[in-house]
Amino acid sequence: MQSHPNDFNDRVVLGFKGTWSHTELHALRLRLHGAKLHKACKGELRCNPPTGYVYDPSGVLVLDPDESVVAAIQLLFQQFAALGSAYGVMRYFAQHQLPFPRRRWMPGTSGALHWGPLGLSRIIAILHNPTYAGAYVYGRRRSQPVVMEGQRTRVRTLPRPPEQWTVCLQQAHAAYISWETYVANCQQLTQNRPDLESVGGRGMPRQGAALLQGLILCGRCGRRMTVRYYGTGGQYVVYQCARRHLHDGQGGMCWTVPAAPLDASVEAHVLAAFTQDNLELALAVLTQMEEDAHGLDRHWQAQLERARYAVQRAERQYDAVEPENRLVARALERRWNEHLQHLQEVERAYTEARRTQRLEVSPDERHQILRLAADLPAVWHAATTTQADRKRLLGLLVKQVALTPVDTIPHQTQVQVLWHTEALTTLTVPRPSRHERTRTPPDVVRTIATLAATHTDTAIATLLNARGLQSGKGRSFTPAAVVWVRRKYGIAKPSLDPRQAACLEARPDGRYSTQALATQLGVTIHTIHDWRKRGMIPAIQETPGGPWWHEVTPAVLESLQKQRRQVPTTTTAQEPESFEEKSAL
Repeated sequence: MQSHPNDFNDRVVLGFKGTWSHTELHALRLRLHGAKLHKACKGELRCNPPTGYVYDPSGVLVLDPDESVVAAIQLLFQQFAALGSAYGVMRYFAQHQLPFPRRRWMPGTSGALHWGPLGLSRIIAILHNPTYAGAYVYGRRRSQPVVMEGQRTRVRTLPRPPEQWTVCLQQAHAAYISWETYVANCQQLTQNRPDLESVGGRGMPRQGAALLQGLILCGRCGRRMTVRYYGTGGQYVVYQCARRHLHDGQGGMCWTVPAAPLDASVEAHVLAAFTQDNLELALAVLTQMEEDAHGLDRHWQAQLERARYAVQRAERQYDAVEPENRLVARALERRWNEHLQHLQEVERAYTEARRTQRLEVSPDERHQILRLAADLPAVWHAATTTQADRKRLLGLLVKQVALTPVDTIPHQTQVQVLWHTEALTTLTVPRPSRHERTRTPPDVVRTIATLAATHTDTAIATLLNARGLQSGKGRSFTPAAVVWVRRKYGIAKPSLDPRQAACLEARPDGRYSTQALATQLGVTIHTIHDWRKRGMIPAIQETPGGPWWHEVTPAVLESLQKQRRQVPTTTTAQEPESFEEKSAL
């Protein structure tokens, strides 16, 4: 008897059958998922293993039998422990031209090994994978449908926090790193994120001028402070707390402080603490260099061994073929030649690496490291030490730095340095205003006052720049800047006073200054300059940019007197009309 859709009873039966079929499918899905979960709880649910692991015939996950694969993965973890950055590991493999393995589990490949460049996403995936810590994990990700305009468009896979993993069996198989190291690596990756406030990390040291980048906390509100660069090329650096403070009912920034005086104070204090453990630090650096050298050499040896094995295997295959079977012999001969060329390329690259890269620590390098341990401040200030290196050295000792404004007169900043040993050091650093920060340094003013009596402004600017002195704004000196400083601080220049210059007599050696000679002959200083340029008056300049001193003999004086009669008569020597003419006195 057939059911009719228009009949009520038949529609009820058909609906019940349809609902029951859906119930059976749901129950079947639950039973299958339960069996899968039960097997995963025992660590027996198999999936494609990550590179570096394979299943043995008994179904146990073991390390890859290829030693070069194991060495490459171990080198990755070693470099991340030394550099602390996934970008650093990627640059290390790229600079040393080291390939990285990958097992391909696509249909038809059955785990074929492929070597290629190491990318950033691959490094992060390996560091986040707990399998390398010897743990069997199931349920690390969850699927979340994405709904747009009332319809599900796709399914997005999101990671779960470790406490929400369905199964996590530690020490389930052989490990490359310990579980503690895996947790530390994940925390390091989290701290390396640029969004410091959201994750509570301090970020990786960068090449910026701010020495305390990532370490500073606001002593007023307790939040992390950020670094801001201003001016041309970022020459002005400030630490600022960007959170709006509401405890006083006002908006705006919490507070800002210039970075230069704080960095100088913390640097001087930390360098004094560095000297106590110089030898231990040098030995640690030496040990790390030797480990890096041995790791690189092992990696290259594995590459060479694999290339030699490929050549020998191709040679055996070529020898085993019958000579008459030229179709196969030609292919095997071509493959043998390709492996021979690859071996030559690897040997050439290894030789170049030994020449250009540090694959071993020589006795001279070992002695140099131990010698520099006695003078670590020199290493800190060396031209080859980058700002990122200084920040890493600072992070080895300092855990956090809290900055608190002291608003009493004079304004100061309280700096609290928290060491990794939980010791706390408190420093007080002056906090100058913007006008005080751009004021000409006192030592520069004293130097200009000392040189003003004997040098021109041009010569003073040259000497200041040669000594490495700068203005309050960090700029080099020009003659106009020297004039401004003299006028600002009331520094007199005796040789610029016409009344005093007119009274000058000849020096004991018989030489005259420009103004004195002009007064003696009754001409302007322009005429003296013109005669000197024409070679009519012998003159010397004792210092570059300094005044000219003229040697006037009776013969020269008689010649100048005749020349003077041809110059229009002047009642008196004119005053200098330009700054350069004044400077020549």
